[in-house]
Amino acid sequence: MEQVRRDKNEVEINLRDVFQILLSKWIWIAAAGIIAALVIGLFTRFAIKKKYTASVSMYISTVTEQNQASGTVTNSELVAADNLIKTYQVIVKSNSVLDVIAEHFNAEHPEHAKYNISAASIARMTSVSVPNGTKLIQVDVKTVDPVLSADIANTFAKYAGPEIIRITKAGDVQIVDYATVPKTHSSPSLTRNVIIGFLAGAVLAAVFFVMKAYLDTTIYTSEEVQKVSRCPVIGTVPMIDVGSNQVTPWEVSLREEIINE
Repeated sequence: MEQVRRDKNEVEINLRDVFQILLSKWIWIAAAGIIAALVIGLFTRFAIKKKYTASVSMYISTVTEQNQASGTVTNSELVAADNLIKTYQVIVKSNSVLDVIAEHFNAEHPEHAKYNISAASIARMTSVSVPNGTKLIQVDVKTVDPVLSADIANTFAKYAGPEIIRITKAGDVQIVDYATVPKTHSSPSLTRNVIIGFLAGAVLAAVFFVMKAYLDTTIYTSEEVQKVSRCPVIGTVPMIDVGSNQVTPWEVSLREEIINE
């Protein structure tokens, strides 16, 4: 049994005790993890809507970069040009750009009218990033419809560039990759959720068994008596099942003595 020390109001469980608890209950812990993984997997498979991500990437050349071609650019201008990428990233999701995207999208794609696309909904669907080591701006659109995702992303490719140039007076915007209709969903991830579910179930079960042992104040062994009372154990009384048919000779004689008494 798990060894639990109690000294006044303090309770102490060492790591070896915890390990022994977990080892003795590993089947239950594993079963809890499997059940949790199964529940999370079924929920992910049938209850969570699949979403599809379409992406478009743009390259924005600045006036500084145009000057670089003529050899008139300075180092400070190059640093400023790099910092402008973050500015462009914010501009792409600004209200003025999103209003333009929503207006053109609804005018050019009446087949998606049931989704009631607005600037606010596009903002929730869209994320803008700058891939590491590049000067590209990538726009990712995630929706429940793969065709809708691709159409919104390509609307960004068509109309976001001119808006950026209008606002920042940038030199030019080039589309590196247009969006294509995604063939597989990007979320939710069934594998990831199942793993998370298994780990969560196993951890909760492990915590339960450790806490159960932690709160158990029953004394089971002579060693625990000695630790709690800080007194040596003089002797122990064996537990004998008097009604058992399978006994050793010394148990038979002891049983007879008990019955006679």
